Amino acid sequence: MALTQREKIAHLYRRFSFGGTVAEIEEGTSAGLEVTIKKLIDYDTVPQNVTAHPYEFAFKEKEEAEFGIWRFRLWWVLHMAATKRPAQEKLSLFWHSHFAVSDAKVEHAGLTLEYLQVLRKGANGKFGELLKNVAKSPAMMKYLDMDRAFKGHPNENFAREVMELFTMGIGNYTEKDVQELSRALTGWGYIDTFWGGGKDNTERLMTIYRDKRPSGAFCYFPAMRDTDPKTILGQTKDFDGDAALDMLATRPETAKYMSTKLWEFYAYKNPEPAVVDRLAATWTKTGGDIKQVLLAIARSPEFFSDKCVMKHYKSPADYVLGTVRQMGLGDAILAMRPKDANPTTPIKQEIIDQLGYIQYHMFKMGLDLCYPNDVNGWKWGEEWVSTSMMTYRMQYHGMMIWNDKGPYVAARNTQALMQAKAPKTAIESKQRFFEIFDLRLSPSADAVIQKIFEANPTSYTDTGAWAGTLYACLKLLSACPDMHVC
Repeated sequence: MALTQREKIAHLYRRFSFGGTVAEIEEGTSAGLEVTIKKLIDYDTVPQNVTAHPYEFAFKEKEEAEFGIWRFRLWWVLHMAATKRPAQEKLSLFWHSHFAVSDAKVEHAGLTLEYLQVLRKGANGKFGELLKNVAKSPAMMKYLDMDRAFKGHPNENFAREVMELFTMGIGNYTEKDVQELSRALTGWGYIDTFWGGGKDNTERLMTIYRDKRPSGAFCYFPAMRDTDPKTILGQTKDFDGDAALDMLATRPETAKYMSTKLWEFYAYKNPEPAVVDRLAATWTKTGGDIKQVLLAIARSPEFFSDKCVMKHYKSPADYVLGTVRQMGLGDAILAMRPKDANPTTPIKQEIIDQLGYIQYHMFKMGLDLCYPNDVNGWKWGEEWVSTSMMTYRMQYHGMMIWNDKGPYVAARNTQALMQAKAPKTAIESKQRFFEIFDLRLSPSADAVIQKIFEANPTSYTDTGAWAGTLYACLKLLSACPDMHVC
């Protein structure tokens, strides 16, 4: 079935963002598909609107700063909820799973934060550069026991994960290749500079901010490097770590492995060989330019096919952040931050509470940011909607609908969106509600929502009544299978 322009734009936002807002979809429909694709994926052209510094989430009034990754990941959740560059955050989430690092083992919020910043900064750049920067991230090195690697004592575990998970995939290398790559990575290590920067966490963070330096840094020890020739994948020379990773990044096996993985994240599982070959050709031609591969995905006819549209299971981020963004809650939370705030200004408790609520629900549904299950990252797809996870998904009925004073931001924002069209009948009200939340429901689910609006077709004219209608609809949608696919 051919999609309309609006349906294509909505599908694009569901996959490359966390779901489109009615304003984004309407703007994209007017601007056209190609313009919208470029705006989403070439996001560096869009001004960054979230300027909060992660340290704001650590500092506290008259108390020692709280140095825990749970504080810093709320900074990332704020970006996800409020950014005008949503494709950056969606892509960074992909890389967080691909280059999986868990703070459960790192146990160092500063190192884990800096690893996240490496992912976000290089998300749509050249893969080879991202690979090297992640591999040299102290958080990754600590996670894979790469504290020090020196001649005679290489780290084969790190080398194996680079080949198996980060570049070529299983079956494209030998055990000897792993051993030789581990030799190439000797001389690598890192130093942790956080703990010596002051007497407590407040002073340490202030010192890092003042000196404009990281909490830890990659170090190269030439005297510890194995300088003898290594033979990796049939090539023999004195590979060092950078040269070995550059070679792996440009391998044809890597092009196919990464093209497949990106397609499965954004489109559907088990892509046709022709699709993989087309994307791998783009990868090779552009030197592993991630942005160009994403553009090729978004421009593929298969991406807009019946096999793809509404056939993807929403991750917890898609599910929770989708409604958060559609109700304008990210902007509302961002507006709670004082305009004159700086990196040493403690973030408001209400911001912590609201972002914590978002993170809590994603965690209960299986996506615990900064704590992937293992080195393989998360399993994207039907695993998100297992019986146990559906129980938690059905407990999320939106947020910020009420507070202790009555109807709150979500109710007021969506009421204004309803009033903008001033629907007069139950059918018109339901249709506008579907536009706001980008809903495509089965006839049976559609009929259930229709009954709510039939009871009071113009409930949006009264804020209190509308808050009740909004909550009732979201509660019903949480149990609707159509709500959990995109």
